[in-house]
Formats: sequence, structure tokens, C-alpha cells
Amino acid sequence: MPRVNHLFVYGSLRQALDGSLHALLNNQVVFIGTAHLPGKLYLVDNYPGLITTPAFSGFEVQGEVYRLKQPDKLLKSLDQYEECASQFPQPHEYKRLTKCVTFSDGRRLTCWVYVYNHPTSGLKHISGGDYLNYLPDRHRSPR
Repeated sequence: MPRVNHLFVYGSLRQALDGSLHALLNNQVVFIGTAHLPGKLYLVDNYPGLITTPAFSGFEVQGEVYRLKQPDKLLKSLDQYEECASQFPQPHEYKRLTKCVTFSDGRRLTCWVYVYNHPTSGLKHISGGDYLNYLPDRHRSPR
């Protein structure tokens, strides 16, 4: 399997969120574009969690794709942030998996994605699969 050097983000790491954690990615990534993958988005406390669904389920999660300049270094930091590094107690809230995302022009790319790893019963489903559209405008930074 080829080395995966891309990351798909769908929540607080997206660039359009004000006061977001997108700064964790500063100078360590190159923005490639927006894309989607088959999945559902749920509100877990005050942040989203993605679960994957079959390709033709009719559900999609929207996000952004980045090329990682130093994948090993950044993924280690992100695993700490997402609390899925080995020192955190099991079961981890998220798992870092490789998934295929699709750009609007049909191009596909394998990316790292943090997938929610707990049951979703009782969680609010974010219809439309886009965390930015779910948030009130005050949480988005002006472009």
C-alpha cells in the first residue's frame, strides 16, 4: 500500500472556524481542496464525530483535504489531540483510518481520517454532513 500523506478534516480543524484548532496544522500542511466521503456526522458534546457508511448509502460528510509536509510528526501530534495515541485508555473515542475521499470533479484520494469509535445512539445527527453549515455564523471566520 502506498504511503498516505493526506488528511481529511471535517470538524474543528477546518480552516473556516474562528478560534479553531486549525492552527495545529499551520505550516505543516498544504490545502488541496474540499471533498466528501460516505458517512454520517454526529454532534458529540461540542464537536463532531464521523462514522463511515457504505458508498451508496446516500450519506456524505463534507470536509477539507490537506497534504502533510511531515506526516509522521503531524499525525503523532494529531493522535495526541484526538486522544487515540497508545497511552490513552481504550476504547479510544476516535480511530485514525485510511479512507477514500472524492473531490467535486470526481478525483479520488486516500486520506487519513479520524473516525468516531463509540456508539451514536442518543447523539444528534448533523443532517447534510457539513459541520460548518450546522454551526451558527458567529463560529465562522470571515473570509
